[in-house]
Amino acid sequence: MPQSENSADMRRGAPKPPPAPPVDPHSEMSADLRAAKKAAPKVKATAKAKPATKTKPAAPAKVKPTKLSPNGAAFIGRFEGFRGAMYNDAAGHCTIGFGHLVHHGPINGTESAEFKAGITRERALQLLQADAAIAAKCVATNVKVPLNQAQFDALVSFTFNVGTGAFQESTLLKMLNAGNYAAVPGQLERWSRAGGRVLQGLLNRRHAEGKLFSRSAYQ
Repeated sequence: MPQSENSADMRRGAPKPPPAPPVDPHSEMSADLRAAKKAAPKVKATAKAKPATKTKPAAPAKVKPTKLSPNGAAFIGRFEGFRGAMYNDAAGHCTIGFGHLVHHGPINGTESAEFKAGITRERALQLLQADAAIAAKCVATNVKVPLNQAQFDALVSFTFNVGTGAFQESTLLKMLNAGNYAAVPGQLERWSRAGGRVLQGLLNRRHAEGKLFSRSAYQ
């Protein structure tokens, strides 16, 4: 039986399709591909964010007192003695309260009605606090190291008693400004003499000032 032409073709195998022509880099299709690549967004690699570093809180500022406190005034009052009525002090000057000078010279009737009527202990403490302002200013100006209120009050008590000049020239001030806080109580006790001998009243005051400075003990 004669075989068909198609059968012969099948025996010989179908011809392979021709290979696809290479893409011309300058062809229209190639241009479209290049445009598509340019239009695609580029993804940038991002570095991992570093964790925020914790900042230490700022240390609180150390504020040096500048005024004698009410407790400090009461402390000084323990050693000054209170008199509600006017009197002439040892030097013959008109005085009232905790040694508040009304005027130079003896009582003469020109004093204010308030002082003629007498004053309370609370009013006397207010006057004492005002009278100690010069001593407080001296301490605040000359001490160069930080102080708490009790330390400041102790030094004001001392300065109010011995005078601003004595405090400014004292070894106590030099040692304190060098940072030697521990030396202050001992230096205070050196100022317990009058007339070449130790006075118990002054020694008691210096001991109390030392305790106030080192332990904040107002009583």
